[in-house]
Amino acid sequence: MRVAIYARHSTDRQATSSHDQITRCEAYCLAKKYQITDIYYDEAFSGAMMENRPGIASLLMAAFDNRFDRIICEDLSRISRDQADIAHFFKKMVFVGIEVETISEGVINELHIGLKGTMNALYLKDLSDKTHRGMVAAVLRGSVPGGRTYGYEIVRGLDEKGELLHGKRKIVPAEAETIRKIFALYQSGEKLRHICQTLDRMGIPAPSGGKWAPTTLVGTRVRKTGLLRNTLYRGIVTFNRMQYRKNPETGKKLSVMRPESEWIHVPIPELQIVEDATFDAVQALLDERSSKANEYRETVKLRDPVETEAIAKSRIRDWRERQIKTSGKVFALFAGRLKCAHHHIRMGAHWADRYSCKHHQCANRAVRYTDLMEAVLAATLRLKPEDIAAYYQSEKMQRKRQRHVRLIEKSQQKLEALRNRAEQALSTFGIGSDTKELKAWFEDNTEQMRLARLDIDREKRALAALSPPANIREIHTRFTKNIEKLRVWSRDPEAVTQLRNTMKTYTITAHWDPDGKRWYRTCEIDYDFPAMVRILGQKK
Repeated sequence: MRVAIYARHSTDRQATSSHDQITRCEAYCLAKKYQITDIYYDEAFSGAMMENRPGIASLLMAAFDNRFDRIICEDLSRISRDQADIAHFFKKMVFVGIEVETISEGVINELHIGLKGTMNALYLKDLSDKTHRGMVAAVLRGSVPGGRTYGYEIVRGLDEKGELLHGKRKIVPAEAETIRKIFALYQSGEKLRHICQTLDRMGIPAPSGGKWAPTTLVGTRVRKTGLLRNTLYRGIVTFNRMQYRKNPETGKKLSVMRPESEWIHVPIPELQIVEDATFDAVQALLDERSSKANEYRETVKLRDPVETEAIAKSRIRDWRERQIKTSGKVFALFAGRLKCAHHHIRMGAHWADRYSCKHHQCANRAVRYTDLMEAVLAATLRLKPEDIAAYYQSEKMQRKRQRHVRLIEKSQQKLEALRNRAEQALSTFGIGSDTKELKAWFEDNTEQMRLARLDIDREKRALAALSPPANIREIHTRFTKNIEKLRVWSRDPEAVTQLRNTMKTYTITAHWDPDGKRWYRTCEIDYDFPAMVRILGQKK
């Protein structure tokens, strides 16, 4: 009997789990005298959903391709812990006539699906409750949940029991001073935009490393986010604000606000940066300044329905006018980028669905859209993941990367020299020196330091864009899926939008077939691989 093995583990901490499952399944198949044809696995994927798991997707495709007669896995929970997913998977296997067998339960039937599916779902619910309870207990013991918070750094070390510390923080003095400055400026009546400009002029980087933005300071009113609303600066941890629910359609987790009565507030005085009175005054100012927005919301509620409908129609009309004026929506993949190989000039659309070279005697005259799409799609199927990797490994790309590395090193040396100049000036004149010339010198030196940091950040971003992506095969898979969409409908707007900027030019060559006595055409594509990585390499 031909069988396929499937294994899955949930987190990176179980690095060998899938391999252990495969080894156990191989021994099981040897004892049963099964013939192993394929092995599929998913590493670091939760069993809560089957979406976006490449291993299970490949398994399903192979099952419909009749490459095996039975699926072997360690336990039914390896396939999924979701009741609906496991039942749907079992229905598909019944449809194609493939049995599912596990080492724990044997050959799976409808009874296993009902009972085991329920047990796995209850396990997930119980695990979620225990995880949440453990996080709440950790916060009550003085831990700070989440990752890096501006003004604090994570404490690395061991506790009195010799175990790793979790959730401990300590104040970063320089960042704490910036936080106090922001609270003081806002309390004095400064606008958010002016505060951000002041911080940028002083050369203080934002939490993200770039420029400051008003949203960084105030966040959202409903979710109580933003630097000015962070209660940790007052020495109080606010926890249990959010809960996460899985969308049954997409399988993605969405955050939902809990009622404010369920929020947990734990005092940690040693982490306080801002005085209580200052923090309370800033919160009152935030509420006061948002009164105009509240007033607008109340006005909308009292607005006459006829007026509301008129405003809605006006907005729709303006939106349509903007769409008409936009140069944008092109639903032909190669529009404006066709090139005749015989005369090295652009081919344009002349009438209906025909494209032509400007030379009257050229073989690329009045070529049908369907013939061109056939040649283009045939050319795209020749692209391999190795071609993308070869582009990034070429000498040209290596020279470009080396150039950016040299520029980064040069800017870092310049920044270090500016810092040394500032230290020498302070040691020479003293911190209390207050001459206009010295102040002007320090402002100029600070501005040069800020520009040097910006140069470093810009060159690092450019270097990252030129570096080989780690998910080349995933990018190629997304590219192939979009090509398959175009094979079904050549003007699919989603596929055309994603693929259009990944290819620079399409060079069309006409060939004469003496046997069939007709012209046929081939295409050579000049790919824009950085654009392909940027567009198709994003996580879904």
